[in-house]
Amino acid sequence: MSTQTFSSVAHHVVGQYSQVGKLIVGAYRTGAQRLVAGANTRYVSFLNSRALPLVNEAVKASLIDVQSRIVGAVEGGIVTGTGRAEQAIDLVAGGVNGGIVRAVATVQRVETAFNTNAISNVGKLTMPVAQVSLEIANRAVEGTKRLSARVIGAEDKIEEVAATAQRVVKRAAKKAVRTVKAKARA
Repeated sequence: MSTQTFSSVAHHVVGQYSQVGKLIVGAYRTGAQRLVAGANTRYVSFLNSRALPLVNEAVKASLIDVQSRIVGAVEGGIVTGTGRAEQAIDLVAGGVNGGIVRAVATVQRVETAFNTNAISNVGKLTMPVAQVSLEIANRAVEGTKRLSARVIGAEDKIEEVAATAQRVVKRAAKKAVRTVKAKARA
């Protein structure tokens, strides 16, 4: 078991919120595609179930073809837009993680130059706060997974996902408590 540092917890928190963002984007993509597909199905059903004046089978086929092209364009826009949103999430998370790495390197250089551990000690003192932040991020992922599973239509998997997320949150909380107790004893 490795010792967690402030920066490793920060990286993990960034990863969790990145996952939340991607789950939200995925749920949006699935919901929007379902909405578009449902509208298309209802439109086709409406055209085929009614005898409309001045609308013969050739006109119906033409209207259905135009509708399917529109649906294809809308779905393409949904996929493209959500793909770009996921790229933006990755870009932001990568930038934040890069900032964390640069900050850690700067702290190490400063501590080496002044032959001190003051900044690292402050980081150790803030670990309980970082652990709480990590637990909040874990709960955000848990809730987003449940929401996403509902939107996607995997209601049967909600309990499985929730149980897994609960185990992760409990482990993180126990680890945070152990860390705080160990720091208090030292």
